[in-house]
Amino acid sequence: MRAEVLSATPTLFRDDLALDESANTELLTWLHGRVDGVFVAGTTGEFPALDRAERRTIAGLALDVFGAEHTIVHVGAASTREAVSLTRDALAAGATRLAVITPYYLPADADTVRRHFAAVRDAAGDAELYGYLFPERTGVTLTPAEFAATGLRGGKLSGAAAARFADFRAALPAARFWSGADTDVAAVARVGGAGVVSGLSSAFPEPFTDLAVAVEAGDTEAERAAQARADAVRAALGGTVEGIKEAVRQRGFGNGLLRMPAPAPPVERIAAYARS
Repeated sequence: MRAEVLSATPTLFRDDLALDESANTELLTWLHGRVDGVFVAGTTGEFPALDRAERRTIAGLALDVFGAEHTIVHVGAASTREAVSLTRDALAAGATRLAVITPYYLPADADTVRRHFAAVRDAAGDAELYGYLFPERTGVTLTPAEFAATGLRGGKLSGAAAARFADFRAALPAARFWSGADTDVAAVARVGGAGVVSGLSSAFPEPFTDLAVAVEAGDTEAERAAQARADAVRAALGGTVEGIKEAVRQRGFGNGLLRMPAPAPPVERIAAYARS
């Protein structure tokens, strides 16, 4: 199967930083048909800055546009209680595919993570539940063997975990894994990964989907060209939430504002890429 490209969508706000439902719907609608699905309320979506009602709203907007089969709703939180509540909210909205990040802020060992994931898995029932590993942001690292012991059906691997993508695949050959490394489409496909969860594709989807198609077709020249474009997107946006939001703004969606403090985005560099 072709490696799929799931857009990790940013959450768009109004000038007063209230949730902008209209702008979020417009972005999701524009992405529909350009990517294989969406991953909402994740890191790119600034999930720590969203309240429970807002996360329920974002999930509903994505499900309305993409449907349950093509939407993964992130339900992770620092506390198990909140993650379970978010899971129930997502299920009530119609979600059937969920992701949960490890606990964060307080140190957590493998046993703690297993208990956290188990509580969310119990609340998820028949829904597909994937783990989400991002050691640089959470301070929590799991080895492939430790992740296998959680019993989850797969996961999204970002940062240092993505660098060990092949090891996770080898440890759980029947599981589905996505990489958070946007430009690693070819490498992920070649070790049997499910695909990538790409924030960059929220602004410029074509290089990433073109790359997935070229790899599946075995078209070396098309793959080389698409890889160069994907790498150029990453260089222009910097691979950051602020860069992605600015690029989305330049595409005509939202105002580029973040709730979470962040450096100024590379406005001119993104504009130069968009003109190229």
